[in-house]
Amino acid sequence: MFVILKILNNPASITLEFINKIAVSYKVYGITQDPKTGNFMVVLKDMCEKCKTMCNSMYFQRNFDNWTSSNKDIDKFIQYTQLLEHTSFVENALEWLPHDRLDDIKYVADDEFGKVYSAKWIDGCINKWDDENQNWKRENQNMFVILKLLNNPAKITLEFINKIAVSHKVYGITQDSETKNFMVVLNDICKKCNEVCNSIYFQRNFKNWTSGNNDIDKFIQNSQLSTHYDIKRALEWIPYDRLYDIKYITDDDKFGKVYRANWTDGCINGANQNWKRKDRNMFVILKILNNPASITLEFINKIAISHKVYGITQDPKTENYMVVFKDICGKCDKVCNSMYFQRNFNNWTSGNNDIDKFIQNTQLSAHDDIKRALEWIPYNKLFNIKYIADCEFGKVYSAKWTNGYINEWDDENQNWKRKDQNMFVILKILNNPASITLEFINKIAVPYKVYGITQDPKTKNYMVVLNYICEKCNEVCNSMYFQQNFSDWTSGNNDIDKFIQNSQLSAHDDIKRALEWIPYNKLYNIKYIADDKFGKMYGASWTDGCISDNSWNNSWDNENQNWKRKDQNMFVILKILNNPTSITPEFIDKIAIPHEGYGITQDPETKNYIGIFNDKYGKYVHNAMCFQQNFNNWTSGNNDIDKFIQDAQKSYTNNVLEWIPYDRFYDIKYIAKGGFGKVYRAKWIDGYIDKWDDYDQNWKRKDQNMVVALKSLNNSKNVTLEFMNEITLHYKIMQSMGIYEII
Repeated sequence: MFVILKILNNPASITLEFINKIAVSYKVYGITQDPKTGNFMVVLKDMCEKCKTMCNSMYFQRNFDNWTSSNKDIDKFIQYTQLLEHTSFVENALEWLPHDRLDDIKYVADDEFGKVYSAKWIDGCINKWDDENQNWKRENQNMFVILKLLNNPAKITLEFINKIAVSHKVYGITQDSETKNFMVVLNDICKKCNEVCNSIYFQRNFKNWTSGNNDIDKFIQNSQLSTHYDIKRALEWIPYDRLYDIKYITDDDKFGKVYRANWTDGCINGANQNWKRKDRNMFVILKILNNPASITLEFINKIAISHKVYGITQDPKTENYMVVFKDICGKCDKVCNSMYFQRNFNNWTSGNNDIDKFIQNTQLSAHDDIKRALEWIPYNKLFNIKYIADCEFGKVYSAKWTNGYINEWDDENQNWKRKDQNMFVILKILNNPASITLEFINKIAVPYKVYGITQDPKTKNYMVVLNYICEKCNEVCNSMYFQQNFSDWTSGNNDIDKFIQNSQLSAHDDIKRALEWIPYNKLYNIKYIADDKFGKMYGASWTDGCISDNSWNNSWDNENQNWKRKDQNMFVILKILNNPTSITPEFIDKIAIPHEGYGITQDPETKNYIGIFNDKYGKYVHNAMCFQQNFNNWTSGNNDIDKFIQDAQKSYTNNVLEWIPYDRFYDIKYIAKGGFGKVYRAKWIDGYIDKWDDYDQNWKRKDQNMVVALKSLNNSKNVTLEFMNEITLHYKIMQSMGIYEII
């Protein structure tokens, strides 16, 4: 930071009143000493006497020694404008601009002050001070500016600058290094708008293009100069090589041949040191201009009718000039679905004119309703095709459709966006394609949604492709997703298969009603827990977890065409089914109590079928199993203590005890003597058990390095649960954290 130094002539008489007097309105930071002169000096904040703070005039003033125009009058004038700049943002200050910071300098005109030039200013104009970098922040780098000559620098005044600037913003003064002429640097704005508008951006680019025809150039430039605030008024010269896929489509009685093409760049949308564009690779219409010399705005409007005109191009072979229009629907006056379909007619065929015409008619009617359109679906886009039934129209098949159905147009990729890839569909045979009508399609479709038509390359049968929905729900529900998957699994037992399938077919809007076949290899850590009246009961972890049950339409994953699942590696209860042939929903409900059923599996060794359930006490049963599998990994060295802890861990309660090695404590200090022995205070490194971590197969813990109390048991062989409860109650502890043997 910059500071002011004032000499203290008599340090011995220095007082606070003296410092306040010498400082006047300055902030005092401290005192220093010049090692050469030995003078003591007060260090004060450097600030503007007018503003009583740091302002722009101060920042400019500190930089006076770092530049010069080599002309005292110019220097003095610029410094004068800078010293007037007391605002937060720089508004009126001029600056000296080195000529080498201007680029692309071009003569544009003459005015009463002499020649006028345009240029690009590399640095851009000052905005405000940057405290972090101790320099000016600038904006609009490589901005366009106007240069006007100063014929007599000695007579320069603020009034003269305002006169030469007219409505322009003045940024500063520069000097042509060759001619030595001083020049005022002003912003390049439109005289009509008093700002930089579209017409200015276009005007700056006039020298960068030509149609090769003066009449065409002048017409396009005039349209661009009129687009002050409305970019849609401007035409542009469109190089012919920016158009591709140019195809003849029809003849116009007045204007001749009409063509359709794709425009690589797309139309102008806005400006940012260059034109922003949108709708790249957009479709356009081309109409020939027979007499370019007589072109007028009225003629363009006439030839365009309701179309938006983008510009003019020229075929380099025929040398015909052509007007470039927006390709829109005559009915909608915009680009609609029917246009996107129509542009693609040449890219597909069913091989049957009647089918082609029928599909195209449905597509041409889909102006703002994509659901009205059918499409030709190549047969190789269907897979897993299976016969499922007969109806009045013939055989019915199910299949999966790779692409999924059309949803909306993708402007960026110039193609259809699709949904539900690999979706299930129904195929119905068309016996007489020649007599196909919309009424017939509607009749064959009930109550389905029709997506399109395909053809079996072997049988040559044409087939209608429909969505696969539930006849009860009239939509795709859970039962449909299950049904589509019936052929992908089996329990190896027809009764089991049928029972599971029936449960799935009833799960229209309630996923909890469905059971599933669960492969045995998806279960691990299978351990015996206990016996109940139905037989042995086991606990296990289930790798996949259960089907998500948020709501029916959120359980199915359309993208991956599979069920969404939750609670991977969840703990489940296994109960043996002794007689699979007599299995019923009532039996499952009975055996499940108090559990919720997930499905059925089979032990590959014993061949026993096993019901898989959750457990409302599952947390505690699971915890008990996890403790139990670790019994061999620790001992207190005392059988009674071991048994006491193990019994507590197997008791399916929340009051879990554990054996804690003494070296997991530190800062152990005696605090008192209790009814059962000495009491100590300590810190426990590991903290207490919170819950089981299925991923790491270990306990998650909380409150590492927590403070605990240690009670010495005088007769460790007489430990009982009542004894522990008495200690806990006595000291009002909510939960015992462990047994600690103090030696």
